Amino acid sequence: MPARTTVLLREDVKDHLLRKVGPRGLSDAINEILAKSLFRSRETLFGADPWLNTKGLRDEREAHEDL
Repeated sequence: MPARTTVLLREDVKDHLLRKVGPRGLSDAINEILAKSLFRSRETLFGADPWLNTKGLRDEREAHEDL
């Protein structure tokens, strides 16, 4: 459930946010920025490099491991 609160923004920050998201999207933009800053997800090996992903991975076990 959302909670109402007052946030004091610098004038330049407020102007930039209003131009970027408009007055109706201000709360959502602030929530998104804070969530990214406060709740960083754990980085995995696949998040380290943008070109590195799980697409096309093969099982590289040795043939004798299945015996």
